[in-house]
Amino acid sequence: MGGIQALSRSLFARLIPADRSAEFFGLLNIMGRLAAIMGPFLMGLVGSATGHSRWGAIPLLGLFLAGALLLGKVREPDAPCIEKTA
Repeated sequence: MGGIQALSRSLFARLIPADRSAEFFGLLNIMGRLAAIMGPFLMGLVGSATGHSRWGAIPLLGLFLAGALLLGKVREPDAPCIEKTA
């Protein structure tokens, strides 16, 4: 998971305005902490409501699908051209 986090942070850094990076990375940090709370909360809520902890994974699947749909709409900026020199 460490590699995924590093890749997501580097892509995020390419997408945000450079002059407001502290604001955006602060927001990313807050959203990460919210996700760390919301995932177990939803899992426990659904598990308690149904009486089976296996059903608690269903809302997490929904969150992953929603994230994948949103990420699919992100257009990465073009990479700078690297000219080959002979």
